Amino acid sequence: MEVCDNMEIVIIGGFLGGGKTTVLNHLIQEALNNGKKPAVLMNEFGEKSVDSYLINRNIQVNEIVNGCICCELKTDVTKQLHEIYMTFKPDIVFIECSGIAHPSEVLDACLTPVLAPFSKVISILGVLDAHLYYNLEKLPKRIQKLVDVQLQHCSNILLNKVDLLNSEKILEILNVLKRKHPKIKCFITKYGDIKIQNITIAEEEKWIKKSDDHIFHGSIGHCLYQFSSNWHKNDFIHWIQNLPSYVYRVKGFIDFDENGLKSEIQYANNQLNMQSIDLNVDNYIVIIGHNINNYEIIRSLKQSKKDI
Repeated sequence: MEVCDNMEIVIIGGFLGGGKTTVLNHLIQEALNNGKKPAVLMNEFGEKSVDSYLINRNIQVNEIVNGCICCELKTDVTKQLHEIYMTFKPDIVFIECSGIAHPSEVLDACLTPVLAPFSKVISILGVLDAHLYYNLEKLPKRIQKLVDVQLQHCSNILLNKVDLLNSEKILEILNVLKRKHPKIKCFITKYGDIKIQNITIAEEEKWIKKSDDHIFHGSIGHCLYQFSSNWHKNDFIHWIQNLPSYVYRVKGFIDFDENGLKSEIQYANNQLNMQSIDLNVDNYIVIIGHNINNYEIIRSLKQSKKDI
């Protein structure tokens, strides 16, 4: 096999709703501005993709859906990266992990012998929602452990959404991160803006396989709700406001009665963002949570939409 220049790999991890896709968009644009050819490998835990619609569609995007790439779909990472390289020869590939993945397991999939001749992992970036981390102790112990495991093998941590907290609380978080992860450099940002040069490891550093003995996301599940009719915006907001505490993430696309436009829905950590978008995509939302009760979620959705 003819070997050409190394394909650089950046792994983007972090818990649900931290802002990984926003970070990804910044890194893609920076790569393009620097004359590099980027590609993306994106993992969605749910049955249908949402975030892949929200990135630059002029670059190559491969998706792995309906599962997590750190365990049952781990072998797909190696296969997809090999296919991306052989077909598109990108200079850099960004892997956006699902919000429940262990990035160290994704690293393990990137260090296989079949990829070694032409690829190089240059960063594992952990994207962390500042508001969530400040309130981490309110989450189940298993979720707390998952968040910490996601961070412990990162080369950098990006403390995101710091505009949601005052400076005193941000300083508290930085002190905790420094104590727990003293060797990991941390950056702060409001909107996921980070430069590739800031998160690249030193050339002399070598990645080693760091597979975790335990996977901590086994209690997290997802629910897909698809529908064809419009939704009344106030009814949807009321549904969001009454979500059970075990729901951590809601995202998708909805046609609301009020404006006749497609809206992108992003909900995480008690923050709801809805904005109109110009996309030809079906109506559906993905709900992700801890020990999620699909029957109860679907029943509440149908009541909200008055579909029963």
